[in-house]
Amino acid sequence: MSEGFQLKSHYQLAIVGCGPAGMSAALNAKIRNKDFILLGSDFCSPKLAKAPQIDNYLGFHEIKGEDLRQNFLNHVKAMGIEIVPWKVLNIYPGPPFTLVGNNESFEADAVILATGVSPTKLLPGETDLLGRGVGYCATCDGPLYKGKKVAIISYSHEGEAEANFMAEICSEVYYLPFYKEVGRLDSRIIQKKARIKEIFGTQQVEKLVLDSEEIPVDGVFVLRESLPAEQIVPGLDMEKGAIKVNRDLETSVPGLFAAGDCSGQPYQLNKAVGEGGTAALNAIKYLDEMKKE
Repeated sequence: MSEGFQLKSHYQLAIVGCGPAGMSAALNAKIRNKDFILLGSDFCSPKLAKAPQIDNYLGFHEIKGEDLRQNFLNHVKAMGIEIVPWKVLNIYPGPPFTLVGNNESFEADAVILATGVSPTKLLPGETDLLGRGVGYCATCDGPLYKGKKVAIISYSHEGEAEANFMAEICSEVYYLPFYKEVGRLDSRIIQKKARIKEIFGTQQVEKLVLDSEEIPVDGVFVLRESLPAEQIVPGLDMEKGAIKVNRDLETSVPGLFAAGDCSGQPYQLNKAVGEGGTAALNAIKYLDEMKKE
């Protein structure tokens, strides 16, 4: 979070995700003078950055993905929109919605999910044992595992700080990195590089099953850059692995909209930008109708 930024307790609209859909939604919310927050990661839209050349985005013939990404970011900046690097762990429906992060929370009258598609699949056992030993924030749940054994599965460097924190309070901490060049880990942490076959447990997490061994643990934390939508919002209707939306990009939860790759195929830049703008306009309509009521 940038220096000097103060998270408010309430917004009219929260936009979760800073890819093309999220940025497009934010521009429309800004133009319509709504009180909103745009939440993202430190690096917005890595998928777009990796595209060697884009030929099907109207008005930008033969442009590199990174150049177009910079255009998007410059546009957002020129409009005075700040991208706040704040990871959402849970969204509880209201009204208003409560968005929960790392030791912080705030409220919003409407929410647009523009989280894209996670490149990593859910692990076997992850969904079944969520809340029963499986979690997504080690520092949040740490006190529950004092003196116990935990495993931390991380897809980015962010997991190292959480593992080091857990090393202070747990009897054993196992760290499984799925990225290159691990930085500084506490000497008490046991690092494992192996394929994960299953998170196993009958009522609670009992062990982590790897391709070559089984590790008895009391808890498993899975730290991805973005969480699957169905894990963030309880009771959200899904269809073929995507968030189910109608033509107005409304989800099964009133006041909650979804745009871009997270709403299903085709995974196209044109679709993401168009849906982001449409979701914002429909969210604004929803907010205006709330006022009348």
